[in-house]
Amino acid sequence: AKQALGLQMTVPWEDLAQDFIDGKLPTIGDYCDHLLGWWQMRDDPHFLFLKYEDMKKDLRGHVVKIADFLGRSLSDEQTDEVTENCTFSAMKGNPATNMSLDPAMHEKMYKCSEGTGIEFMRKGQVGDWKNWFTPKQLKIFEDFHSEKMADIDLTFPDE
Repeated sequence: AKQALGLQMTVPWEDLAQDFIDGKLPTIGDYCDHLLGWWQMRDDPHFLFLKYEDMKKDLRGHVVKIADFLGRSLSDEQTDEVTENCTFSAMKGNPATNMSLDPAMHEKMYKCSEGTGIEFMRKGQVGDWKNWFTPKQLKIFEDFHSEKMADIDLTFPDE
């Protein structure tokens, strides 16, 4: 049975990938519509739209950007500390940011994902999502994404 946040769902990867394409994701429905709703707000001065791919390229610059957005001034030392604590490896090793390190959450997560290879925080590599797809699934997804996002100037570089 599917439930919110995927914490009590045992769904084969193939079914989850199809649910994504069909717009039937638990809690958000159609991911592209969900994303586009936020993308439309990108120029609102009360909203900051960030992409993981961009943060991977320049984490420190994004820490500064977020601090500026929040109206906070950070010293170089504070910026360095925040940047270090926001690296993927630091966050993956921190129980406050990686719910799979919390014993209660670990039990819930791994009960539903046992044997699937799914982790809350996997590798932190841009573009690694493609490795979950078979060549046929990847072609279906890329065709779907191209059609759904054709008129939108939002891109997600793989490197």
